[in-house]
Amino acid sequence: MKKFIYTKSILLATLGVAALSSSCSKDLLDQQNDNATSTANFGSSVEQVESAVNGAFHPITGTFFWGRIVHSGAILRSDEFNVFPFGSNTAMSTFLGKPGDRWATEPWQELYKSIARCNNVINNVNKAGIDNDEVRNSLVGQAYFLRAFDYWYLVNLYGNVPLVLEVPDLNNLLVKQAEKQAVWDQIVADLTKAETMLPEKWTGANLGRPTSGAATALKGKSYLYQKKWKLAHETFIKLVGKYSLLPAAQFGDNFTETNENNAESVFELQFLGQQTFVWGSDIPGTGTMGNFHIDYAPPAKTPDKGHVVNPWLKTLFEANGDTFRRNQTLAYNYVGATGYGGTPYLTDFVEDIKIANAAGVEPIFSKKYAGMDIGVRSQVDFLGTNVGTNWRIIRYSDVLLMLAEALNEDDQTALAGPYVDMVRQRAGSGLAALLPTVKADKVLLRNAIINERAMELAGEGHRFFDLIRWGLADKYLGASSAHGKNPKSLSGGIFKTGKDELVWIPNTEIDSNPNLKQNPGY
Repeated sequence: MKKFIYTKSILLATLGVAALSSSCSKDLLDQQNDNATSTANFGSSVEQVESAVNGAFHPITGTFFWGRIVHSGAILRSDEFNVFPFGSNTAMSTFLGKPGDRWATEPWQELYKSIARCNNVINNVNKAGIDNDEVRNSLVGQAYFLRAFDYWYLVNLYGNVPLVLEVPDLNNLLVKQAEKQAVWDQIVADLTKAETMLPEKWTGANLGRPTSGAATALKGKSYLYQKKWKLAHETFIKLVGKYSLLPAAQFGDNFTETNENNAESVFELQFLGQQTFVWGSDIPGTGTMGNFHIDYAPPAKTPDKGHVVNPWLKTLFEANGDTFRRNQTLAYNYVGATGYGGTPYLTDFVEDIKIANAAGVEPIFSKKYAGMDIGVRSQVDFLGTNVGTNWRIIRYSDVLLMLAEALNEDDQTALAGPYVDMVRQRAGSGLAALLPTVKADKVLLRNAIINERAMELAGEGHRFFDLIRWGLADKYLGASSAHGKNPKSLSGGIFKTGKDELVWIPNTEIDSNPNLKQNPGY
């Protein structure tokens, strides 16, 4: 049972840069807020600081970021998903969005809200009355980790973003965008501090909080995305043996409410199914449920129109004889296929199959994070409010594959292959090791790693970012897709190089702050 629950911060944070009308009178604006907690009074107890740390997590798990919107606005852009168009809800995931459409604004605001709360902890907790260095470090270390996490997604979603490291200065809100490298440098610096401050593990009610290993993993990933291969593999290697892969028979435990925060989990966001639901709220006890169910449920189950999975992924699984991962990733008409609550595929997906056939696409559906482990269809709320599945942000298998990639790209190909085999051959997988010829050839091994990441991590939020950093987005999502058919055929959307690597800076932010420049192509 999960006990670590994100609660609202005792300190309010700025949501974004807000423009004030010049017609407001000075007397109206110059008001004392008797309800706000003074920064000078912050941190008089461990409980107060812990509440502030928890408050920094809450925007990330709420509906307007990982609870829902980041999926519609970012993750579903990959070539895994052929999304049924549903107005502005799917405009970003189908490359048809434009500034002013939905889903770019909320992630920006939630990430900066979280950053503001992290900044408060980082800059003010040393003034707090916490005598225990270990306790103080564990709290500040979480703030450093989360600030790095926030900026990691900002830089990969939006590109050049403001780098705010202090408590907001209400007299200087018109911040400028930083160079991407400056943001990457800050991410690494924050994670380096978090590595030394966070414990190796948490227990009891604190299980699920970020650990030193989570900081190391995100740091290595940050080096990898910058193509700093040597630094990446030197970082990842520190984690080898500190985690373990679940056996093949338990592979599905990585995506259900069963066995959360397990031996394979490096970092996961904590969710709870909750009947009290206020859309996008930042109030304790609301908002931290799996509304992402809307985006991963099959077409007849979601209140939006849903998606199908593109057949290249099915073909890849079948070509590798990989059934244990396929069966937990995809639902289609194979022997033993099931859906919600273990209902046989052809019984559970009757309406979904009709929808796919009518649209001229193969009926292949997502299983990860679709809430199928909660019960039969009628038992799963259409908004996902009773879906309490933790989202595994970084798993050990991901770390091993990134380690293999970094070694291979650093011309240490002979050392890389065994880490790919560790993932392929988790206990009971039945999969053969990579051929010796593949493990001896840099190009062949690179392609093997690409395929292995596709099978191991399908539907977990990595593929689009992988395609961008590999320079393969146009190859698979562009006008002449190597898949043989436009992965976004249902909408007609096409990836455009020089534009769709990033999403647009929200118009509301640009209108409020003339220092912000829009991303190319928008």
